Parts: sequence; C-alpha cells; structure tokens
Amino acid sequence: MSYRLVFGTGLIGLAIGLTARAQQTTVRMQPGQTQSNAQAKAVFLEACGKCHPIERVTAMRRTKAQWEETINQMTTSRGAVLTAEQYDTVLKYLVAEYSTTTPAAGTGAAGTGAGTRPAPTRLPAPPPVVPPGQTPGAPGGAAATPPRPRGGAGPDDKMFVDPTASARGRTIYAAACIQCHGTQARGTATGVNLLRSLVILHDRYGSELGPFLRKGHPTQSGPSSASYTDAQMADLSHFIHEKFNDTLRGAPGFTVQNVLNGDKQAGAAYFAGAGGCTQCHSASGDLAGYGKKYDAPAIQQRFLFPRPPGRRGGGGGAGAGKPTTLTVTTPAGEKVTGVLVSLDDFNVALRDDAGQYRAWKRVPGLTVVKNDPYAGHVELLDKYTDKNIHDVVAYLESLK
Repeated sequence: MSYRLVFGTGLIGLAIGLTARAQQTTVRMQPGQTQSNAQAKAVFLEACGKCHPIERVTAMRRTKAQWEETINQMTTSRGAVLTAEQYDTVLKYLVAEYSTTTPAAGTGAAGTGAGTRPAPTRLPAPPPVVPPGQTPGAPGGAAATPPRPRGGAGPDDKMFVDPTASARGRTIYAAACIQCHGTQARGTATGVNLLRSLVILHDRYGSELGPFLRKGHPTQSGPSSASYTDAQMADLSHFIHEKFNDTLRGAPGFTVQNVLNGDKQAGAAYFAGAGGCTQCHSASGDLAGYGKKYDAPAIQQRFLFPRPPGRRGGGGGAGAGKPTTLTVTTPAGEKVTGVLVSLDDFNVALRDDAGQYRAWKRVPGLTVVKNDPYAGHVELLDKYTDKNIHDVVAYLESLK
C-alpha cells in the first residue's frame, strides 16, 4: 500500500511539474528580458513568422517611421492580418529592439550574460546635412532626419541618400569632376569609375571621401579639392552614392520611359526603304495587327532584339523562335543540313531533320554555311539612329 501511495504521489507531482514547465515556456525570456518584452516578441513572431524568416525583417535597423511603413506594406500589399492591438505591439517591439538608436545586444547591463551577441562594429555617425548659407551648429542648421531607405536589406551602416544634399553635390561634381569621371560617375579615358572605387564603396557621408579629397585631388575647375568644406564633401558623397543606387533594380533608370515619340510616316518610309524590312516582313502579312498584340516598349524590344533567349540554335520548344541552321559539306562531298548546336574555330555540331546529333572537326576541305534568320536585325544595330528606332516603333504600333 505504501509503495502504491508513493508511486501515485510521484505521478501527481510529475504532472504538476510538467504543467508548470509548459506555462513557463509559453513565452521564453532571455537574460535581462522582462515579461512584457517576451510577450511582445511572441506576438511579433506569431504575426511575422508565418510567411518568411524573421531575419528578413530584422536584417536592417530602421526608424519608427520606417518600421511603421514596413508594417503598413505587409498589411496592405502582402496579406498580413493584424488586429489594432497586435499592430501596436509589433511596432513598439520593433522600435524598442531594432531601431536605429537601439543599442546592439551584448552591451549594457541588460545585454550581459550567456547567449548575448557582441555589438557590431559601426562607423561614426553621419555628419549633419547643412543647408546652403548656414554653418554647422548655427540656428536652423540642425541635422536633418535621414530620408527613408530606397528599399532592400543592407548593413547597419547603410547610407541613406538625401536628395537635397545630392542636388548640391551635383553642382559641385559638374563644376569639378565631370570631365574626368563622366556624367554618371562611371569614368572616362582620363578618370576612374567612381562606382567601383573602394573609397566610395566604403564611404559613409564623406567618411572616406573626405580624407581622400583633403590630400589635394586635382579638379577641372582649378582649385584643389583640399579647399572643400566638410559640408561640400558630404554633398559630393550623397551625389555619388545616388549614382550608385541608380544602378540597382527599381531605380529610375530601370523604369520604362515613353518610347512612343517617333514619326510613324517616317518609320513607314524607313521600313520600306533604307531599313530593308519588307524583304522579310509585310504590314498586311506577318505584322498585321502588330500594334494590338504588343505595347510600345515590347515592340521596341522585339524590333531591336528579336532573337528569343535560350540556345543559339533557337530550336526545341514553343516560343523558341526561328532556328539558326547550318549546312555542312564534308571533304568527301557529303552535305548535311540541320539546326545549329555549336560552332567555333575547331568544331561544328548540328542536329539534323531526324533529330540525330552530328559533329565534325573543322579540317581543310570542310565547308560550313550558316543561315541566321535574325542576321538582318543584327547588322542593322550598327546602322540605326535613335530617330530611326523611334520612327519604326511608332509605325509598328500603328498597325492595328
């Protein structure tokens, strides 16, 4: 009886212990973390961890306005569902733990102990953006709030380009740098490509560019760069970084512009005359209703680069386009025709009408005749003017 009593009491104690353990692990707390913070983190993980890894959210620190914009984007465009209470909790948690002013984990009293990560190395804070006519520290010359990032994750010290500072830097660049480094800062025969410069890639708000210019870099306008003020060097940094950002996807340079600005009558004349297009195409035949099938940007793309992406031969598969064919005549007089597989100075290969792969070494007496259906378009790339291109696009778009 005593054995059964002890065993039963042990089972009851184990059940109570497991229940208590489950209640304790409902919200796990890290060292130095309060119960309310742990609950806020749990709400954040529940709301944001359903669709993507949490690291995608916390990869870059943001200001409160930037976090609010991120959450709004998730709820309005990405299908996230949050109650008003969850919205406020997630926002407060992100601002408290991942804002641009939050100390990194591992620093301070709350960050000590096992399991904490060391603080990342950070560059000095960016200098304030000083409007023209004002000096640093003067009334009205306080640092402006950095503009919102242009998008995408990045390092903690990612530079945010201030459009106003960049506009001032553009004026300095045009007066002192443009002849050597080009209009897009991509370099010329006499100046390096600044967008690939390690000085610029490591620079944040003039942290690297400033010391370099203070050494006295020559300029096209005469005065040495050593005479520039800190504010001017920071403005130049903003402008060059904006040019770098313009090379990224989503930048204005990658946005399709209005290409439908040509003269369709001049395009029709070029189509039938100097362009030689009527040798292969007809407005009433293969191009009938062409303007209904495609918009202007698609017409221009297909007109300039009609060869579909994929293998050079263009065979095999719907939408592969017209194939490039070869006719190979061997020294013995055998003639074989098929779709191009490979062709170089040493070997040639094709696939004949029966689907059989054939290959030869290019020895004396072996002749190869290549028939590329897009050769005419390739040759015209060296002859088109911008006006020709826009005129032809306007003409093709009018074929309704």
